[in-house]
Amino acid sequence: MNVALLSHTDTANASKALRYFINGLSNDLKSLPVVYIASEPDAQRQFFNPIADCYRQLGFNTVQYVELEQDFDAQATLNVLRAAGLVHLSGGDTFRFLYWLKQRGLDKQLYHLAENGLPIVGVSAGAMILTPDISSAILCGDTNSIGLANTSALNIVPFQFLPHVKNPQEPTAQIMDFVAHTQQDLLLCSDDAVVLHSGLLTTESSLIPKNIHYFGQPNLVQQA
Repeated sequence: MNVALLSHTDTANASKALRYFINGLSNDLKSLPVVYIASEPDAQRQFFNPIADCYRQLGFNTVQYVELEQDFDAQATLNVLRAAGLVHLSGGDTFRFLYWLKQRGLDKQLYHLAENGLPIVGVSAGAMILTPDISSAILCGDTNSIGLANTSALNIVPFQFLPHVKNPQEPTAQIMDFVAHTQQDLLLCSDDAVVLHSGLLTTESSLIPKNIHYFGQPNLVQQA
């Protein structure tokens, strides 16, 4: 598993982290397209275009846009994912994003591809989808208005993720209550904090093994 978890892409540490992450990829992977999966329709490509420009500046020639809700072609999307050098999961409404990934059967496909070495970058909602469960999304203001019944996610990393935390080193009482209630570790990241994860991380290890690289100061709040 080779993944990057970010709160935001437009910060100094995010830029450094993405460059570091992509420089570590093989030339074979970098010769393949980036596949950007939109959390919701982006008809004017308002969110897609800046990310596509970023990946082109980092050495990828092609960035492909995939939308889950409109004009979705299951086989064509699967073919695109299988030919990807990297997948980017965008930010947005976490519950809506996971709902449509599950509706399209892409949650299982993404796990399988990640298991076989496909790098994935998750930003905000996209990062939460890489975790065992997206219930932490309520802590950053998301609401389950789409009625997602099962909030279990890709389970690529063994902790939940909370983006946009102003001070990760000082978790609030609400955050501590959430960890106690869910009995799952919760990784707190400010907008300028990034965690890069490669290999298989177990919950028995601290968040300082060789397969974890930090930018900024994220904080893993562990269950008691």
